[in-house]
Amino acid sequence: MNKKILVTVGAVAALGFAAGGAFTASNTMPAGGVQGYGQVLSTGAAVTQVTTSTLTTDASKAASVVFTTTTDVTGKAAKMTLKNGATVVGSPYSCTLGTYTAGTPGSMTITCATSDNPSLSAYDTTGLSVL
Repeated sequence: MNKKILVTVGAVAALGFAAGGAFTASNTMPAGGVQGYGQVLSTGAAVTQVTTSTLTTDASKAASVVFTTTTDVTGKAAKMTLKNGATVVGSPYSCTLGTYTAGTPGSMTITCATSDNPSLSAYDTTGLSVL
């Protein structure tokens, strides 16, 4: 299965789970030569990696998105929203929580299947809400 890894440059914006405080960071990009751009917006979990799997029959369409988090969100509900600018692409997608593995840091996956398989070029922002 083809995979496209979206990596944020700089820190990932995160909302502290227990504290409820917002943390944001800006990204610094070099002038010229930028070949691609990835952005993640996450609330309720500290996301460390985002991997998009494409359809085996059409690598230009998303099959699912997997978020890796260091936050234990067991028992919570997760939804993913894709946007192109301010416009929502498709409907918010329900996600399945993996099992939290304790450690330093711990990790957990959150898998969001895209039932309508949007084109990768149809969105520029991937958002995750964990409540």
